[in-house]
Amino acid sequence: MKLKNKNVLVYGLGDSGRSAIKLLRKHNAYVSFFDDDVHFYDYVGFERHPQEKDFDLVVVSPGVKCLHNQILEKFEKRNIPIISELDLAYLFCKGKIVAVTGTNGKTTVCMLTNKILKTAGYKTFLCGNIGLPFSAICEKTTKDSVVVCEVSSFQLEASRFFRADVACITNIKEDHLDRHENFENYRACKGKIAQHLKRNDVLVLNLDDDEAKRMILHKNCQFFSKQKLKKGVYVFKNQIFVNRKPIVSLNDIGLVGEKNLENVLASVSVCSHFKATPQNYSFALAHFAPASHRMQVLGKLDGVTFVDDSKATNVASTMACVETFKNKSIILLMGGQGKNIEYSKLFSLGFKIKQIVCFGQDGRNIDECAKKFGYESVYVQKFEQAVQFCKQKSTNGDFVLLSPACASFDEFSSFAERGERFESLIFGDKDES
Repeated sequence: MKLKNKNVLVYGLGDSGRSAIKLLRKHNAYVSFFDDDVHFYDYVGFERHPQEKDFDLVVVSPGVKCLHNQILEKFEKRNIPIISELDLAYLFCKGKIVAVTGTNGKTTVCMLTNKILKTAGYKTFLCGNIGLPFSAICEKTTKDSVVVCEVSSFQLEASRFFRADVACITNIKEDHLDRHENFENYRACKGKIAQHLKRNDVLVLNLDDDEAKRMILHKNCQFFSKQKLKKGVYVFKNQIFVNRKPIVSLNDIGLVGEKNLENVLASVSVCSHFKATPQNYSFALAHFAPASHRMQVLGKLDGVTFVDDSKATNVASTMACVETFKNKSIILLMGGQGKNIEYSKLFSLGFKIKQIVCFGQDGRNIDECAKKFGYESVYVQKFEQAVQFCKQKSTNGDFVLLSPACASFDEFSSFAERGERFESLIFGDKDES
């Protein structure tokens, strides 16, 4: 695609949008931009009424909701090409691409895949929904490098021709229904990761996830499972096998929980299509440090263990966290900005939970649902009040889990800020002497 002297609109001024602007300007495009946030209206280059102007191309960043977007609909009626930031970056990528999507586990799978490939000697770039936008690193790639790209449904929604050499769907659960309106739309966005796979490309699927295993959208599929398979990546006799060949022992895995075992299997599946040895897998797994705010044990205070799982922004993630600590005495912190997801899916499972503490915008809904299933539950409005209640309610041997099942944007800028606030409320600020 020739960009020189083209009139291009970038829609959305988050990290990805700003990165796209830099890339377009580097290639001598005439770039203007738009964002739904009024705070950007006075920026030089801002188009207040973009739908009234002609553009050669529109690049949509992942923060922009595409469904029923009147501005985008007007561009489509005038046959103005619309692509995603992911598509734009793909045009300039010279290396192999690994793309990982799914409801949960994407970040862990990408980080671990990146670790294994680096251990195996590959020059890698970790990007996308994790770290830098794809468009920020695409021109640094070479034919010998590998891009490990975490891809969200938001990024795939406007995608037109992005393609990966190895694509992976970790699992598909209800999430982001506030943006995609229904589960079918959400699932369709996830499926777009496979829409342009070529004959020799690979689609990796989780056979243990009911929805993911149905996403057979490519002839060349590889399955992974915690159960023994005739072909694929699986667990047998305390080892992970790739097509009947033992690759790594489960004893080498430092990550805890059944869901993390699925994440490991996904990473092994992806890396099995590169030149990685059993020694590479063992070393990477033994030295892998998971990202913060994902079932992160912060420490103990007066015999109470505090766990930061602020990244759990949907019910499925919270279920995985509770499952991991199900043999403990649990006090569960839930709440925040809801996504139109049914909380009964968690409470109907009958987990033994000592106390549920609900907070934030959707806290009342969670509280009411928990009580319907007989749980001891309380609602407080603010996050800080909820944490203080947990500190007062907890006793020696309890595990206080911050696993909200909701987004953080009612009180915080991100799940990371929420997790950091949790830690500071328990243990004090890190910079205090």
